[in-house]
Amino acid sequence: MVPVVLLTVLLAREVLSARAPGDTRPNFVIFLPDETRAESIGAYGHPFVRTPNLDALAANGTLFTDAHVLRAQCAPSRCAMITGRYMHVLGHRTQTHLVREYEPNFFRYLKDAGYYVSWHGKNDMFSQAAFPLSVSNWTNDIGVASGQNPYPFGTPGYYSFLATGSNMSGNDTQGGNGDYEAVLKTLQFMADDPPEPFLVFLPGAGSHPPYGAPKEYQNMYSAEQVSDIAPLRPPHVPNKPRYHEGIITSRHLESFNQTFFEKINAIYLGRVSYLDWILGELVSGIDALPAISQNTAIFVTSDHGDFAGDYNLVEKWCTGLDDIMTRVPLIARVPGGSRGHVVNAPVQSFDLFYTLTVMAKVNVSHIHFAKSLLPELMGDAGDMNRTVYSEGGYQYFREFEPNDPEQKKIYSNPRNLYYPRGQEELTEGCPRAIMAKTATHKLVYRPEGVSEMYDLATDKRELNNVYSNPKYQEIQKKMKMDLLSMMLRTADVTPVLEDPRDLPPSPRTFQKD
Repeated sequence: MVPVVLLTVLLAREVLSARAPGDTRPNFVIFLPDETRAESIGAYGHPFVRTPNLDALAANGTLFTDAHVLRAQCAPSRCAMITGRYMHVLGHRTQTHLVREYEPNFFRYLKDAGYYVSWHGKNDMFSQAAFPLSVSNWTNDIGVASGQNPYPFGTPGYYSFLATGSNMSGNDTQGGNGDYEAVLKTLQFMADDPPEPFLVFLPGAGSHPPYGAPKEYQNMYSAEQVSDIAPLRPPHVPNKPRYHEGIITSRHLESFNQTFFEKINAIYLGRVSYLDWILGELVSGIDALPAISQNTAIFVTSDHGDFAGDYNLVEKWCTGLDDIMTRVPLIARVPGGSRGHVVNAPVQSFDLFYTLTVMAKVNVSHIHFAKSLLPELMGDAGDMNRTVYSEGGYQYFREFEPNDPEQKKIYSNPRNLYYPRGQEELTEGCPRAIMAKTATHKLVYRPEGVSEMYDLATDKRELNNVYSNPKYQEIQKKMKMDLLSMMLRTADVTPVLEDPRDLPPSPRTFQKD
């Protein structure tokens, strides 16, 4: 006789596993490595990095060449992705103001429509009250073994995020490689009669600093390769915003030569190759399960990029809207979709998450600003006239990370690698900024601080700020008006829930003695 407890588990699993008759909605897998910029991937034109699995996914699906995040920082970027709303709409500007339980989001629509949402990785998206409303099951499997800081506290280099690299291999699951463990758990889930339709979300550490990698990836590339084949953007570019100098000096990196930053970039590329290997394990594991593979859409993207040594800078900056910060990979392989298709039209990161609901035929009732990418996944060229946007920076006391009660323990500790970033925010400021980008031009407007304008037809690496150049005044004026219009159209949204205008019942009635 089957024990009662086991029978209950088996019956529950049978209920979870069963699709409704005729339910052909696709499964979704979203592979989201942190801090991964598009230009550091082979399929996006990098001349020597080895990313065979990302390249193969693009060859068998759709590659978006001009996908931009809504904010070049983890939590605000992800909150925008999942709600379809710009950062300024509901104030998700900081790392600790996440999506609340009363805010609609695309994962919750899918879960409410019967999708089993499985999550392995970091959060930076939902408040704790909102999490179980949008996710069915979750684990905190995240990380890449990166080794130790080679620089003692108090010496130049300590704040560079450079690491020694690990003595463990990339396929070691005995600690440190949580990104890989997340994939193993996902494949076990799929092989074990999973509930369908499902959505698996894998928000891993990806390329996030420190700049260190498992042993076979730490020295996969050299500073010499970077110097000779893919030179970094130089430091001290004229007319760049103040943070281009501030990050160097606050982190005490001014004494290091160019080779030091080329080494950082080489290790960053090693991390990209490692996440590519992890993706390969994921895709090959899915493809080994034909019943799952034939009805599962796979997406790869990121929440933002990284300086990775360019401009002699490391990590990211709260008001930075450089291309290496906002342009991320977006690659998709979907059932019945186009193969080897390249979309050059500008798109936004929240478009992907809204597209899941379109593919699942789920009605989205709240006001949002995302556009479906399903036509592009089926072979459409996209809208080359589209303008995309991104935001950054702080204005008010509580917005600055060192002033955030939840962040103070990080930014008040001089031994923490983020300590100099907090000091730079407080002393030099981190002015609010907003970016408008078309296929040909990019405007970054800062009411306080240095604004930027780039002619992308002649300056793809954004080395010549033409904001004050009379030749570009007409296009600059037009893009500023576009920003004004965009802010007016999106500055607030009507809530989904409605309220009666009548008075509620009075809690007590006054009676005279």
